[in-house]
Amino acid sequence: MTSVLASAFLAAREGASPPEPLPGLEARLARALATARAAWPGVELDGARFVAHLARHLASDAPVEALERLELGGLYLACACAERVPAALAAFEAHLLPEVYVAVSRMKLDPLALDELRQRVRERMLVSTEDIPARLAAYPGTGPLAGWVRAAALWLARDLVRQRAGRVRSDDSGLALLVEPGDDPELAYLKTTYRAEFNAAFAQALDTLGARERNLLRLKYLDGLSIDQLGALYGVHRSSAARYVRAAQDALVEATRRRLSEQLRLTGSQLDSILRLISSQLDVSLGRLLRAHVD
Repeated sequence: MTSVLASAFLAAREGASPPEPLPGLEARLARALATARAAWPGVELDGARFVAHLARHLASDAPVEALERLELGGLYLACACAERVPAALAAFEAHLLPEVYVAVSRMKLDPLALDELRQRVRERMLVSTEDIPARLAAYPGTGPLAGWVRAAALWLARDLVRQRAGRVRSDDSGLALLVEPGDDPELAYLKTTYRAEFNAAFAQALDTLGARERNLLRLKYLDGLSIDQLGALYGVHRSSAARYVRAAQDALVEATRRRLSEQLRLTGSQLDSILRLISSQLDVSLGRLLRAHVD
């Protein structure tokens, strides 16, 4: 018995030891593939590509039996859409894009807004660029694919409503450098005095990152993708995805440090205090900054 599926699965898990003898793993993966294909007749996706996609959605410490708890049909269609299989794209249009209306039925959007929302969902889910694969590849398979699309549509609808209303908080692009009761006097002084300079340096540093680094940070901090989802999206193991994100974070903090040291007359200890603060507040700061600065 050949082990084409098992070999592709293990390669995607970066050389992990087989969780069971290869013939047993091959049979298990063949059953998963058959189940997935049965959910979408007519959508033909290479089996090795699909099981590699499955492997990237399985946590490194998860038993292979966990595959059977995933929404295999949804993962199959998502992977096929990301691979631009024509029948899969047609199935998305026919079966999943209507979920947009279900998601926003209570928001009473006008027809033009609904059309714009449908297009945003279509682009977000299906369109890939040189730096970002189609987002549908990040669908984790832990719940129905239709529900995942509805959640994305609702998030995009709220964003669309905010844009149309023109309600953007004045501090949305700033760092969360707010004085807190526990701050020592020096740190409180730095926060109060140099907040605008910190914001500018952080924004400038973000602009110096490469497109891939910016997109990784956006996907993690703005879109809320987990490391497992990023790995699936980029077709790499979760450990590689984590390294990519850490490298982007480190590059951003170091670029911020360079700009602050060039622009402000701070002592080394003061600068280190601010950089530690920025690092500790990265989740909040990047979420705000990316909304304003990353397309």
